[in-house]
Amino acid sequence: MKLKLKKFTEFANNILPHEVSILQSASQFEKDDNKQILDRIAHNAHNSTNQMPYDTSIDKRKYSNMMIWITKRLQEKDVDFNFEWINEKDKKVLSDSINPKEESDLLKAVDSYKAHSYYFIKFYELMENFRHFLLIRLRIQEHKVVDEFIEKYKKDYERCKKVSIKLHTATQDIIEQYSTNNTESRQWEEWLLDVFYDETLDGRNRYFAVVRITFMYLNYREFDKLKVVYDDLDKMFHQGTFYSKRILINYYANSVLLHSKFDILQQAEEYGYLSIKQKNVDYLQYLNNYCAILLRQGKVDQALSLMRESFSEMRSSNNFHNKIGFVAFYVNCLVDVGQFKEAAQFSESFLMGYRNEVLSQRWHIFFAAYLKALVKQEKYDTIVKLNSRFQLLKRDKAYQQRPIYTPVVNWYIQLSYYMENFIDEDELYACIRKTLDESSSGDHKSRLIKRILNELSPIVPEVFSRIKSTIKK
Repeated sequence: MKLKLKKFTEFANNILPHEVSILQSASQFEKDDNKQILDRIAHNAHNSTNQMPYDTSIDKRKYSNMMIWITKRLQEKDVDFNFEWINEKDKKVLSDSINPKEESDLLKAVDSYKAHSYYFIKFYELMENFRHFLLIRLRIQEHKVVDEFIEKYKKDYERCKKVSIKLHTATQDIIEQYSTNNTESRQWEEWLLDVFYDETLDGRNRYFAVVRITFMYLNYREFDKLKVVYDDLDKMFHQGTFYSKRILINYYANSVLLHSKFDILQQAEEYGYLSIKQKNVDYLQYLNNYCAILLRQGKVDQALSLMRESFSEMRSSNNFHNKIGFVAFYVNCLVDVGQFKEAAQFSESFLMGYRNEVLSQRWHIFFAAYLKALVKQEKYDTIVKLNSRFQLLKRDKAYQQRPIYTPVVNWYIQLSYYMENFIDEDELYACIRKTLDESSSGDHKSRLIKRILNELSPIVPEVFSRIKSTIKK
């Protein structure tokens, strides 16, 4: 049976909640069919599990016109659409292929320019090229208009360029802290916040600042501070500030992380669902985060299905940070559905193919999943051999200083030593107690550690029950 309004339904299903806010602000519909259609779009955008069909009694032409109206309204706000327009015009100016109509469009853009657009730097550089184009052709009047624009915004342009360069320096410190934990990034906090809230700067620098703030606060586990920033960012998105579908998807993906740290899993899942509605260069990362939330809620089959559908994206990705994360979550999915042997074989195969990448980037998340699969098969001798071969306990000791550290790899290895009679019960207890005491605290960390203890308790109840009894409820 043919689905009625299939084309429109598919179109409307891709509209994001914040895009609905933009459309509602732009609409002047009252009580006509257009308002009814927009209201239904709004309902469906905010209720992924309770979708309502569109009214087939409304004239199909209104649905077609609504698609045109929505596309136009969103393009007017879309910073990436504007970026494409700038690039297209710049290419034509530089190649002397711009036509009179396009010249007129550029001059109108100068006349109607509103500071400070998302891609202000690119637009300013387009105008510099256009000024050269006009002057050499003795277009004196047009040249004057463009020249006045360039002089008016010269200081703004230079300031934005300096901020962009400084952002790169801040990013280096923030990423270095995440990668090695050998540096600090706290010194950038106040400046990054100032950039984000500074309406006299271009939008790209401001949004880049909030992305780096996100990374920094996640590094320091300062989720309350991040929530304040994201509440303000949410309001901006509802107003159309920084709008593009790509940027909204990135915001939703980061919101998954934020809500997961507060253990608000249902809302984290909703953001995760939104974050994978469009496939882009970061799709694998967003999928990993979404599947992590699904696993925490016991929705293993859903996560496993999504990951199997995305194997082509994993295999073609050159980003091993995301690739290794995908493998770890996939292995955890297999373990959770009882496919222990398949999980271990998949881990072993991936490690053989990408040993250097695993050891240099995300060895901890990878081996946490791999060793879990081996524990489930009671292959403790294999775990002992892996520790000897890859010096996992030594790596774990160095990794321990990271805020994100949990002692799961250490505990799997210590458990294996005990099961293989290398240490006794008291030594096992002492090792686990030591790593537990040395681990940083926090609500989110405590929840993770309790979950690991619950997983291991049935194996050696006399040790792990004793450990659990010493932890505050």
